[in-house]
Amino acid sequence: MNFFRREEPDQEWEIVSEPEPPKSKPTPISYMQISFATDKGLVRQNNEDNFYIDGKYTHSYEKSETDHYIELTQSGHLFALFDGMGGEAFGETASALAAKHIERYAEVLTDGEVSDLPYHMNEFSRSANSAICDMLKDRSNARGGSTFAAVCIRDGMAYPFYLGDSRIYIYDEQGLMQITEDQTLAIRNIKAGVYTEEQAKDSPDHHKLTSYLGADYSDMGLDAQPCMPFPMTKDMTILLCTDGLTDMCSPEEISGVLEVHGNNPARELADLALRNGGHDNVTCIVIETRTELL
Repeated sequence: MNFFRREEPDQEWEIVSEPEPPKSKPTPISYMQISFATDKGLVRQNNEDNFYIDGKYTHSYEKSETDHYIELTQSGHLFALFDGMGGEAFGETASALAAKHIERYAEVLTDGEVSDLPYHMNEFSRSANSAICDMLKDRSNARGGSTFAAVCIRDGMAYPFYLGDSRIYIYDEQGLMQITEDQTLAIRNIKAGVYTEEQAKDSPDHHKLTSYLGADYSDMGLDAQPCMPFPMTKDMTILLCTDGLTDMCSPEEISGVLEVHGNNPARELADLALRNGGHDNVTCIVIETRTELL
């Protein structure tokens, strides 16, 4: 079929062919392989880490837990982990309070407006922070808290948030990339020119956090740190982990596990941390994307 077009009033009409409709394309069906693992390590007496696995799994104190499963649904998802600080009772209670509070916000984070994600994540951060501060006050202990790292997955996009030194990585054909920045005094001193990166690794400031859940004891308002959202592409892997992994394993070692695409890479990463010393609790969540064309 033809139709006529005239761009200017004094021009003659031009016969233009109607564009052909686009050919139908195969429908992409995306799914995710989820694996997670937590272990108290070889030195610590208890496990102060906690996690939230999309409403399907919650952590039991002192247990070493792991599992893996396939997620077929296209609905919203929420994955988060928490590294408690403050020793027995204080650290594990802080991380448990944080996990409990993010569960309260799970529905709005997975089903609400995407544009409201930072607002709701900040609400979670302030709510969890207040609960942890109240707990510490009741126990007459001024020290304690929890880091966190979380990823909301909505309509094929990942929205990362964090506080402290729990990390989020992306692994794809370009290799391993850390998308969070440790909120520590060492990193602050690197930016100020006090340390080089090599000096910072061995400095006493390496684990001195500048922000975490429980730090805002004056209740001034604690916001989650957002990362740039990114699309979930084919054969991409997202890793959330506590410093019990990254203190024990090099980026090259972590990449070596993720590139294999085993059935339970989270457990393999935790085992790697144990083989390298296991000086701390270790928790990993691994999200691997897959795409099939019908």
